Order: sequence, then C-alpha cells, then structure tokens
Amino acid sequence: MTKASTSAPSFEDLKRHACCDFLAGDEKILIVPNFTLEKPVELVSVSKVGPFTALTPVLVPLWLAVLLKQKTLCRIPTPEWMEVETLKRILAYERDEDRFSQKLPFRYLEISRTLLSVGELDEEDSIRILLQDISSIRMDKIRRNLHTFSEESLQSTDTLPIIDVTGIGSLELAVIAPFCSTAFSHHLMLSRKEDTNDTKTTGEVDQGDSRLPKTANRLRRFR
Repeated sequence: MTKASTSAPSFEDLKRHACCDFLAGDEKILIVPNFTLEKPVELVSVSKVGPFTALTPVLVPLWLAVLLKQKTLCRIPTPEWMEVETLKRILAYERDEDRFSQKLPFRYLEISRTLLSVGELDEEDSIRILLQDISSIRMDKIRRNLHTFSEESLQSTDTLPIIDVTGIGSLELAVIAPFCSTAFSHHLMLSRKEDTNDTKTTGEVDQGDSRLPKTANRLRRFR
C-alpha cells in the first residue's frame, strides 16, 4: 500500500491563508440592499458605510456584505471582473502571456471563494471553472519563475535574479513567500562566506607582497 504523494498543509500555511482571508474581509464590493437606512453606519475597519437606500447599489466591506446576505437584507450582484466574458478574456491572456493579468483584484481568490459560497451569482458553475483554470495557469507560471530563479541563483552569488510579480494575487504571493525568504537567506549567507574568503586571500597576498622589498634589501646588502 503506497502513501499519498501529497502532504497535508502545515500550520504556517493554514495561518497564512487564514490571514489572507481575514484581510480580504475589508475589500469593498457592491451590494443592492432591500432596506433603507438614512444615517451612515460607523465601523471599526472603515470610517463609515452607507447610507442605505432600498434597491440602490452601495459599496460595503466584504464581511458586511456576507452578513447582510445571510440575513437576506441584500443581493450581491456579480462583480464585473467575475463576469464570464471578462474571465474568458483573462484566461486567454494568462495562456498567451508570461506576465500576470492585472484585471484581477489583489485578493481575487479570497473574494471569489467567499462570494461563491454565499452568493447566488449568475452562471456560478462557469465562473467557478474559469477561476480554477486561471488559478492553475498562474500557479504554473509561478513554478516556472521559481525554477528559473533557482537555476540563476545557483549560477551566481553576486546578484539575485529578478522575478516579475506584477499582478500576482495575495494567496499566490503567500505560496512563494516561504521559498523566496529561504532563498534570500541562503544567498546572503553564501555571499558573506565568499566575501570572507576573498578578504582572507587578499590579506595573504598583501602580506606576501610586503615581505618582498625587505628580502630584496637584505640581498643587496650582502652583494
């Protein structure tokens, strides 16, 4: 009986993902309330939200949108970047280009996952499949970039290669952060060792050169 090839996520991985989900709660999304509240509501995370007018779209934090939706006090329309046609264009871009599309919000994975779990979005199944395809392609790009990063960093300890992460998402960034942090630490350690060795070698050469004139002078005296 063989063991599973995939390992369970570590506590640090779960903590990073939970942190990303928590921070995504403050992202603003559009809702359509079915109630009216003339005075704005003061919140801790943001200064104020509202006022609310029935059937009039208003921006609120994601966590509040989820709460109101669960209490059937609002409707959450599909965000423009989550519409099927928009996601199809983003998917085509991700397939054809080496860079990441900047049409997605920084926390697109957390927001979309939350909305798909509580919202009644149009074409929900298509949206979920397109987002999965986009996420898979972007993760493949990240793996290729990290492979290139590893190869180039092994070839030279003078400078580190540059990885373009423009347009990368927060959860995607959380995936590569531990690797990059370790790679930078190892590179710094190797660079310091190399500098120390160079200093020792230079010192030995300098000492040898300083002895040459003295030896030459003694030889001249005994000629």
